[in-house]
Amino acid sequence: MSVTAAAQRLLQDARSQDSRADRLGASRAEQTWDEETHHIRLIDWADEHIPDLPPLALLFHVPNGGKREQRVSRTGKRYSPEAARLLRMGTRTGYPDLGLDHPSHGRAGLRLELKSLTGELRPDQRAWIVHLRHAGYHADAAWGWRDARQLLLEYFLPAPPATRWTPRSKRPLDDHPLPPLGHK
Repeated sequence: MSVTAAAQRLLQDARSQDSRADRLGASRAEQTWDEETHHIRLIDWADEHIPDLPPLALLFHVPNGGKREQRVSRTGKRYSPEAARLLRMGTRTGYPDLGLDHPSHGRAGLRLELKSLTGELRPDQRAWIVHLRHAGYHADAAWGWRDARQLLLEYFLPAPPATRWTPRSKRPLDDHPLPPLGHK
């Protein structure tokens, strides 16, 4: 079975499961999940379906954000040694949470910012999405693991996935500022 056919079949199954979850009220419980729980659920689902859709094995998480252990310095300021170390190693604030380095139908790869159902995009996250779209990636934001799963499966179809987030400005992509590439 081709990647496109497998993605179409899984997308159909996912839509059916989502409809059933809505009827049973399961999606209501997901309203209280934090972003981390949505990430874990998406990765668990992807891992279960690698035999059906092998490129899912290429899905990865970028450990940019998250809550890190805090310490208090001698001057009384709070800081995170792990966050400072990651920044020195090249972590960029706002870079999307998930990546899939598998070209599909003319798109270089997928970059996905996964938010909780109540989450909001920050300006640096929006800037990265615009920049990555300009670079040939399908880059977008998804709210909740179900939306992310749908976007992920639609990525493998010939028509590009429906955009979940679009810039407010109608300016061409070239006119948008690049994301902050320095350390924060």
